[in-house]
Amino acid sequence: MAQDQPASYGSKPSAPAKRGRAKIINPSEAVYYGHYDLAEFIAKYGLTPLVAREIFGRVGPARSDLDKYMNERRQHRAG
Repeated sequence: MAQDQPASYGSKPSAPAKRGRAKIINPSEAVYYGHYDLAEFIAKYGLTPLVAREIFGRVGPARSDLDKYMNERRQHRAG
């Protein structure tokens, strides 16, 4: 702080922010953690690209939603 400026009541000088190295992450987890990539969804459930795209577009990319939908679909077809 400059000598000619009064200090604010109760304020303390803050330490500069520490900067470290960026954490190395798996690129597939960077954006889509918790979401399926269309190719991954096709591979996991053995779907054709057209069917997978239709389901993906209707249900969304969230893993939990797609897994739930596919489980219900299997049960409906089996029963």
